[in-house]
Amino acid sequence: MGYEMKNSKPAFTASFLFLCALVLSLYGFSTNGVSAESNGVAAPGKAKRSQDEKISETLREHAARGNGEIVQVILQFNGKSSGRLNALLQRNGVRVKDELKEFNSAVVELPSSVLTQLSEFDEVEFISLDREIRLLGHVEKTTGAAYMRTQSGNSGIKGKDVNIAVLDSGIDKDHHQIGSRIETQLDFTGEGRFDDVYGHGSHVAALAAGVDHVAHGAYTGVAPDADVINLRVLNSQGFGAVSNVLKALNWILAPVDPNKPLGEKNYQKYKIKVVNLSLGAPAVDSYKDDPLCIAARRLVNNGIVVVAAAGNDGTDATGRKIYGRIHAPGNEPAVLTVGAANTFGTDIRSDDGVTSYSSRGPTRSYRTVLGIRYYDHIIKPDLVAPGNKLISAESRSNRLVVEYPQLACTPTSGSNHKMMRMSGTSMATPLVSGAASLLLQANPKLTPNLVKMILMYTAQPLAGYNMLEQGTGQLNIEGAVRLARLVRTDLSNLTPLDAPLLITLTPPKPSTSLDGYTFPWAQAILLNGGYATGINLITRYHRIYDLGVAIGDGVAIGDGVAIGDGVAIGDGVAIGDNILTSTGVAIGDGHIFFLGISLSTGVAIGDGVAIGDGILLSDGVAIGDGVAMGDSGPIWALSVLLNGDNTAEMKAVQEDGSIQ
Repeated sequence: MGYEMKNSKPAFTASFLFLCALVLSLYGFSTNGVSAESNGVAAPGKAKRSQDEKISETLREHAARGNGEIVQVILQFNGKSSGRLNALLQRNGVRVKDELKEFNSAVVELPSSVLTQLSEFDEVEFISLDREIRLLGHVEKTTGAAYMRTQSGNSGIKGKDVNIAVLDSGIDKDHHQIGSRIETQLDFTGEGRFDDVYGHGSHVAALAAGVDHVAHGAYTGVAPDADVINLRVLNSQGFGAVSNVLKALNWILAPVDPNKPLGEKNYQKYKIKVVNLSLGAPAVDSYKDDPLCIAARRLVNNGIVVVAAAGNDGTDATGRKIYGRIHAPGNEPAVLTVGAANTFGTDIRSDDGVTSYSSRGPTRSYRTVLGIRYYDHIIKPDLVAPGNKLISAESRSNRLVVEYPQLACTPTSGSNHKMMRMSGTSMATPLVSGAASLLLQANPKLTPNLVKMILMYTAQPLAGYNMLEQGTGQLNIEGAVRLARLVRTDLSNLTPLDAPLLITLTPPKPSTSLDGYTFPWAQAILLNGGYATGINLITRYHRIYDLGVAIGDGVAIGDGVAIGDGVAIGDGVAIGDNILTSTGVAIGDGHIFFLGISLSTGVAIGDGVAIGDGILLSDGVAIGDGVAMGDSGPIWALSVLLNGDNTAEMKAVQEDGSIQ
């Protein structure tokens, strides 16, 4: 990946040839002769897909070969399975490894020759490969958390009783920065351990909820009173599988006592209100089919905020910008998807920008119906947070530090006080998870959609960056908590559309001052393929804030009457369908970026199928970058960025991603 320069800003000189190619790709003209393509309109909900289209594209080659090779898949059902289907699943060579009852799915190992037979059953909704996953890497001051806690009544807002489930490579329970915050821990990798041999999970967890026991509190996390639930889904090498993540998410929703299915759930027992996913897989299948996305939405519909990394595929190996590389489940509309900002090591926010490596939208996942590809084309990420060269907990003798000792930044400390420096959207994500914990402590009645709205609305627009790079802007905890405390606590799905949202008739001042620098709020939210602005977003109640919907799902605008399965927005909200840049004054005050496209020469749009190995050296050069991962494209622990000196990355890269 390319280098990021402190003063670089995106150019907006259009490339006519690229513009033509991009418009052709986005508006239904196939460039490869293989299939037609939709312009982003949702596929017909009732149209019946062919048997072949019920098999994920990542599996179709296996099915076509039909040579009996053993594959592990995620099998999604749309109802109770029949006797014939059960008989097929019990025959020789087919093994149901795990039942994911909360998602009406199963993890199945079978010969590839069986895939076509499975797709013939009406009760089979979708079949996808159980792909590999990997990791995607001054926090209290620069996010505004420290300043928020100095304001009247806010000193105790540190995430107490609003716990965060961290699905990652484990957590070092003896590290003084994070070990005391572990509430419970489970392993879903099969290794039977909970510690962090790889080195990613402890770093992530401490950014979200690290306490002040190291360096006199210099590296305190965003929500230091939140407990952490350690759900280990990545093994000692930083790898995992989609099924590992699904099993962990299934556990969160499952009953504490399996014999009492209507009894207390694990998320209720352990007060899990936020789930952190600093990991991801290439987003190939539409969010309507991808099992990670479907599972994430189930959690959101149960009142749990799910925060996911956007990915680290913002540039290719030559440093050229790439759009369309948001990872799954970050392509799910209900998820809070986080990109990485660069603070350049300062607390003041006037010089902040989006890192070059942070993945850009739109989402390019798709579903195929009657031979036509329907791309999701959702604007992502939702916002960005500091993610470059962040210092956090270093688990003991972890693999990353052993292989790249330049990551260590406290070499003389005791083993349980050591800290390391990493970068990436993996590191930005737990800052937003911690922020969500603070908002829910400030106002426990917020739905996940209200949390998402508040974080987007109060974000700081970064000058010179468009919505596909920064969402609505950079995380602003001070403004978010201030707004959250003003939201009514008696809201429900029965609250009338356009009812007052706040407990006051005077809305908060839409700006924040940190370290002498004052910046405006974005005062906007993203609606999948567009955006909404207006003071009524925070003064009036809208159906998009309910449980059971996602902001942007089939939104109907106007008098509040939902059309079809649309979700209504009331009066006084302006809706736009262009992608905008920011001047730093407001998200919409810059250039129209798209559909009146203004892209710099050499920018490409990709479909998220060729990625590096998630480990980056310095400020964005990837080990194994650009290597096509094929059918088993990994779920990365989205990004371990290795910040050595600027010569360390100039080593040859092998085809398998190793370094010479």
